[in-house]
Amino acid sequence: MKKSLLLTPLLATLFGCGTMSGRLGDLPPVADRNTAAKVVVVRISDLVGAANGYTIAFNGKDLAGIGSGEHAEFLVTPGEHYIAVKCFGGFSPTWKEESLKFIANVSQSNFFLVRPNSRCASIKSATEEEAQKHLPDSQAVNLDKLVKP
Repeated sequence: MKKSLLLTPLLATLFGCGTMSGRLGDLPPVADRNTAAKVVVVRISDLVGAANGYTIAFNGKDLAGIGSGEHAEFLVTPGEHYIAVKCFGGFSPTWKEESLKFIANVSQSNFFLVRPNSRCASIKSATEEEAQKHLPDSQAVNLDKLVKP
């Protein structure tokens, strides 16, 4: 009995709990789709944290939930932006966030890879080639409609 009481929180911490995929907030406004930049966020499929839903935030606002082995694509206006991954878990089960600043250029794509780490999750800028290694085995997150958490 003691072992299961100790093992349950450890497994919940390592593997997370609760997944939510889809749009959680408004998509960024884009005045001209012809000059907009594309953002592609790929969550690497991994057993560790697979059940834990991650939240992608854009310019400080929650945008989408993304599960293990999923990717999300959306358009943004050219310029400086912030993208983040947030999750609940890690070795101290609290909300954590990692973000980075990037410049979106006119009509270009920006790729980001999300994966679990010891804190909870990390996000890093990637080349198209790096992202393409994971996209064929990845499912697209539907950002057409808002999902309720």
